[in-house]
Amino acid sequence: MRFGLIALCIGISVVFAPSAFPEDVGKATRVQRYAYQTPPQAEKTPIYKLNSVAKNSKLETVPSGALEVTFTDGSRLTLGSASSIIVDNYVYAGAQGSGEQTLKMSRGLFRFVSGSMPKDKVKLQTPNVAIGIRGTVVKAQVNGDGSSTIFFEHGSGHVENGSGKSVEMSEGDMLKVGADGSFGNPESKNWTAGDSAVDLGLFPFGQPFGGPDGGSGGGDGAGSSGGSDSDNR
Repeated sequence: MRFGLIALCIGISVVFAPSAFPEDVGKATRVQRYAYQTPPQAEKTPIYKLNSVAKNSKLETVPSGALEVTFTDGSRLTLGSASSIIVDNYVYAGAQGSGEQTLKMSRGLFRFVSGSMPKDKVKLQTPNVAIGIRGTVVKAQVNGDGSSTIFFEHGSGHVENGSGKSVEMSEGDMLKVGADGSFGNPESKNWTAGDSAVDLGLFPFGQPFGGPDGGSGGGDGAGSSGGSDSDNR
């Protein structure tokens, strides 16, 4: 009888043992209209301001929506309208100054502001090129066919395709990438994504936030009145 009770207790502890949760790598710090997160092996759910972002999650916004994520190293990612990205890898050791960060931009409009993660360990990817950074603010537009526009708003870095071709990027450089990953030389010119969340930072309560720190602060919950279309004007 005693052994039976022990076996029963063990069985109960197994049944009610807490399940493993995905590793949190940051938080949603602004949301306009609706945004969604699909963690690994989980269903797609709305994401709201201050909700955690899990490693390997897919993040999405609806048309006229926007989402800002602040990662634990202080880097900030803004998704513009109808955009999708995967937090493919994120490991940050904090004071030890080591880690890795990989973000895969599937489609849409993006703005990335680097944090304290070692810059040689940060990689931004489109369907056909990889972007390396050196203390950088990068904007990108990824089209449905995989073609893209990449703009270095601040700092420098490089872009490389699957064939091994690489080009250096300086502050103010814009690069057009074809659907096959081909590209020429960057152009030094102004470029706007045509989306306020990406071009100037989000517009919490009607206030634009631009420049290298344009991705920080304020925000509201998904689908609330603070996330209306008027915020984008």
